[in-house]
Amino acid sequence: MSPFLVIILVLLAVYKLYRFTIDKPPNSPPGIIRLPIGGSYWMLLWKNYKFPHLAVDYYTKKLKSKIISGYFGDFFLVIVNDYASIKEVFTREEFDGRVTCLETINDRAFGKKLGIFFIDGPQWHEQRRFALRYMRDFGFGRRQDKLESEIMDEMSLFIDILKNGPIYDGEKEIMKGNLMLFPDILYATSANNIWNVMFGQRFDRSKHDISRHLCRSAMMFQRANETTGGMILFLPILKYFGNMFGYTNHMKGNYAIVDVVKKTLEEQKITLSEHIDRGFVDKYLKKLNENDKSEYFTEEQLIILLVDVMFPALSASPTVITHIIKYLMHHPKAMEKAQSEIDTIVGTGRLVTWEDRKDLPYIEAVIRETMRIETLTPFGVIHKALKDTTLGGYDIPANTPIFTNLSAMHHDREMWGDPENFRPERFLKEDGQICKDMSLPFGLGHRVCMGETYARYTIFETLALLLQNFNFSFVEGEPSSLEDRVPGLIVNVKELWIRLELR
Repeated sequence: MSPFLVIILVLLAVYKLYRFTIDKPPNSPPGIIRLPIGGSYWMLLWKNYKFPHLAVDYYTKKLKSKIISGYFGDFFLVIVNDYASIKEVFTREEFDGRVTCLETINDRAFGKKLGIFFIDGPQWHEQRRFALRYMRDFGFGRRQDKLESEIMDEMSLFIDILKNGPIYDGEKEIMKGNLMLFPDILYATSANNIWNVMFGQRFDRSKHDISRHLCRSAMMFQRANETTGGMILFLPILKYFGNMFGYTNHMKGNYAIVDVVKKTLEEQKITLSEHIDRGFVDKYLKKLNENDKSEYFTEEQLIILLVDVMFPALSASPTVITHIIKYLMHHPKAMEKAQSEIDTIVGTGRLVTWEDRKDLPYIEAVIRETMRIETLTPFGVIHKALKDTTLGGYDIPANTPIFTNLSAMHHDREMWGDPENFRPERFLKEDGQICKDMSLPFGLGHRVCMGETYARYTIFETLALLLQNFNFSFVEGEPSSLEDRVPGLIVNVKELWIRLELR
């Protein structure tokens, strides 16, 4: 082969590689360069391996655009980073889609497109409509006296356990005198409350190991989908490397929850009553017995729907509460102010209730500020363009995945002024009352988190009761830094022992 021909072939290869790195659909947002196999994801990992969402800020500045694009594997996608664009994605129907072809997502659903988070089209519309309609009857999406009373019973038991110490072996593992292991100490209560909404029953104290097992399994699943695990979504071949990229724990954590759900469903069927609905599951089981139900109503669909809906309560809520407590321990004046508000409004003669929330604006501001500064799901849940459309003057082809960078929006200096500072007062008006909340930790629009009302209630109730009854302090040698985070589907805190002293 002549040297001239070799030079031509090398130049052609270089040109092809160059075109590969920069090519993208016409009039699409400015793009992060693309590398073989992993696409633009490599560039994010290069900037921040543990939390690649934090690398996006570098590229929005470099590309001088709040809407950017790139490739994750072979998937061309768009990342929106500002409030106006994110709100547009959340509220326009053409962005209500989900990326339903992700192999590892379907693997955790019996190899099918099931549940509520990762489906779209007629199936999603029908299942969402049914779930919203009947979950509301049991306190999911609107207030319900019976549920609130039962949650208060559960919370009273929780406070009693913290005050009087462990009885069962499982409790002794997470309670050592006045030292409590967070977020593990919150698991039994979190699981029991959401289980009650779905099944109309709770695990008694002697069976709290089951509740903790559910939460620990949820944590395993979401932590399996951290930095390297996230690559499996767009490079499913990586699942054949076992747990090297988190796939083993992805499946193990998910199906551990599925197994408990399936076992309880079998028990629920036996005691199903025509005249009484104990929880949402009874409504769904009766629907399955109807002859004219659609093809989307199946027992497998019910199982994965339950896993999807319960997952945030099993993992996200305990994480949020632990984040809040850590921030308050780092800001003792804020903790003192929060406890003083409770002492003034409620006192010590009774427990704080949901009715008190309107009179405890600083507590609510603390919760909102923590969920802003510690955005639990930095990229939210992936949306998808259902048809060719536009966004911010750019063309968005049909089936393009859309990442809503909530973390960037929650740390936008133009929007928040000093986003790096923990300052609950930013959510209060001059008269001390709650102002309009511009943060979006639960999303917005048709795809807003179905359990937002329920989650806000349980987070408020748990935090308020803890602050009413205890003072908190760090334990020497424990991961006390605010930087002690664990990546995953949600940004976790590292487990830590915290000292609780009765007030």
